Amino acid sequence: MKPLTITLALAVATASATDLFIPLYQYPLPGAWTPINQTLTDNPTLTTKIVINPSNGPDGLPNSDYAPNTQMLGAHPNAQLLGYIHTAPTPTSPRCTRPYADLVADIRTWSQWVSDFQIPIRGIFIDEAPTNTANDCVAYMQNLTNFIRDDASLAFPSPRLVVFNPGGIGNPSLQPYYDMNPDLIVALETCFTDYQFSRGDTPNTGDQCDPTDRTRERYDHEGYGSSLDRIVFPNIGRQNAARTAILVHGVHDNNGPSANFQASEDVLRNMIQAVVRAGIGATFFNTLGYHNFDEAPGTIQVVARLLREANETPA
Repeated sequence: MKPLTITLALAVATASATDLFIPLYQYPLPGAWTPINQTLTDNPTLTTKIVINPSNGPDGLPNSDYAPNTQMLGAHPNAQLLGYIHTAPTPTSPRCTRPYADLVADIRTWSQWVSDFQIPIRGIFIDEAPTNTANDCVAYMQNLTNFIRDDASLAFPSPRLVVFNPGGIGNPSLQPYYDMNPDLIVALETCFTDYQFSRGDTPNTGDQCDPTDRTRERYDHEGYGSSLDRIVFPNIGRQNAARTAILVHGVHDNNGPSANFQASEDVLRNMIQAVVRAGIGATFFNTLGYHNFDEAPGTIQVVARLLREANETPA
């Protein structure tokens, strides 16, 4: 009966569940990815999308650290690996201005990870995705999406996944990109705290919000689910919830007025339950940034367990 129980739980989870989304920008030193592998083992019904990013892209074919470790991640049936690419030639360049041929070359390199190393890269994560329609971005992103999904020379297994990451706070200009039917758009990438409410006096852009940075939102600082209701849905519409991801880092100290939530497992549980109730497609919460997954309260194992439980028993 146990296999049947797992099968039924998986069927329920895949029907309407919120996936776990991990931007894995951490180098696979010995033991570094052990928490990720353990999380996948402990939560077999939780689909987990994992962005692989050696160096702002594939950085060539996988070396002797990346090859075995990505093979190990990809062997988990609930893992979906995504290769990282980006659309701006420098951090300050306009989006969609990196030569299209350079992105195609990166995508082909990711395809070689599949064909030459049997690493199951399932699709592509496009960082620095546009937040508006300038620079002919609509055609640029449509061409990329079509290439990833349809080019017969690519070795990605089917169905091929496409995720756009505009970062920061989404806006109504994202609708043309939702119309391209990507699997996900990251419509909110933000933080829980900022330096006014944390243990230091100096802003740390790796995991904290600078209150002068209007692209950030202290997550749920007006109550559980408030960032979705105030920021996400007015910008992208509730009809796009299932194809929306939200990423929240800096879950430590407190998130300031008016909620003044103190970072804890209970606060994480309530924030995650609100995400699941809203029908968001994928989410990520973490204590620090995208290079550390084992610091409390938002360790990857705690976040995954809370998300799995919320999917199984939505409030």
